[in-house]
Amino acid sequence: MNEKNARQSEVKPGGGGGSEPQGRQHPFGAIGHRRHRQKRMNLAWSTSLVSKIATIGVQLLALPLVYRALGVAGYAAYAAVTASATLLSVLNLGIGGSLVTPLAEAVAKQDEHEQAVLFQAGIGPLLAACLLGAIVAIPIVALLPLSTLFGRAGAMGSWDLRAAAIIAISVTLATVPMNAVGFLRQAYQEMHFSNLIAAGFNLLLLIALLVAARRTTSVAVFVAIVVLIPLGMVTLNFVLLLVQRPFLLRSQGRIPAKERRRLLVDGIRYLSASFAPWFIFSWPVYWIARTMPASASSLFAICIQAVFLPLGFVYGFITPLWSSTADAMARGDHHWLDSQIRRGRALIVAVGVCAFLIFIFFGQQLIHLWLRKPISLDWQVRGLMGAYIMLALWEQFHFTLALGFGRLREATMAQFQRAICFGLAVPLLTMIGGVRAVWIGMCCSILFWTSWRLPRLLRNCTIVAD
Repeated sequence: MNEKNARQSEVKPGGGGGSEPQGRQHPFGAIGHRRHRQKRMNLAWSTSLVSKIATIGVQLLALPLVYRALGVAGYAAYAAVTASATLLSVLNLGIGGSLVTPLAEAVAKQDEHEQAVLFQAGIGPLLAACLLGAIVAIPIVALLPLSTLFGRAGAMGSWDLRAAAIIAISVTLATVPMNAVGFLRQAYQEMHFSNLIAAGFNLLLLIALLVAARRTTSVAVFVAIVVLIPLGMVTLNFVLLLVQRPFLLRSQGRIPAKERRRLLVDGIRYLSASFAPWFIFSWPVYWIARTMPASASSLFAICIQAVFLPLGFVYGFITPLWSSTADAMARGDHHWLDSQIRRGRALIVAVGVCAFLIFIFFGQQLIHLWLRKPISLDWQVRGLMGAYIMLALWEQFHFTLALGFGRLREATMAQFQRAICFGLAVPLLTMIGGVRAVWIGMCCSILFWTSWRLPRLLRNCTIVAD
């Protein structure tokens, strides 16, 4: 009798602490859920490896193609346009990120009604925000002087740069609501779909850039390629998700205002963290393109891309921990969580140290080989690039786990505070020490703020859980 009760309690999330929809039960117990969760993570990791290899292959080939086709001045303009367009990511309102944990919990309960309510409560504000953004942003980009928009990078004042800016802004606005599909896939622990679709579209992107590099030197053409193909990728993924789960579109009646407010508040919190990369990467590229010669701004943009490569690769393996952690928390599987934290920290430290050593000793040669053009990059900058990778991986690992633990407010606030402080310091840093000072500021922003706050947040979570 006791064994029967124990088996029945295992099918409830959190070891009996949650509630099931009436008439619905999970098909297997706690051990089965753990195996299913691990299987999904392994599938996400394996397909992420395929996707990231394709992505890195494209980036390794694409950046030199664009750089050689456009030249130093053209590439500086291209970098300024694409960096400024990412500013519009603020219009995602962070709602995609706010959906992951509650949606993963609804999936754990097999509650289709709650999943549909969450989806519909989140997608409406996204569409409205992007429509409003189009009404405001497109006329500004179409009418303001290019020198006002892009500083030195816009000094040429050509129709080509104007067209590139309008294309980048318009397509980015259309992409913002579609990007929510990535977070939905996370919640459903189906990132393997997104990874495989991304791998295919990355190959298409490479082919398009190869053709463009042989036929044109237009900034607008290259910008169109790098924004339109990602739009096609996320749109296809979004359509496939809705075909798989048509119940997400079923009318749920009037969505409670409380639900919309909750998602919006959590979304704005997540937005603060998702906006952090703009302050950390895009804003310095944009500022340096405005204020420094094209040779310096182009090299800095290339170094930022060189840092993106290993970070993006490893982030693909960290991201699945978010929904998996939320699922484990919903089911009360604290033993699994403890083992993931220990193993993850050891791997992150090992990968970070390897990246640091590679950059400090071979960074210049690797970038030279990548561009097929000689560059001058002193060992201090190379060391700072490697140090930033090491620190950023540590930060992202703990940030992702904190989201899964349900500590979205504290984690996002910590990341946003460090990003905004660094962003405000960028003009001063460039005045004091140029590009090298910017890299020092990037490293210190993590070292003195999030590198210790996020691990302490996880420790507090595990103490409460115990």
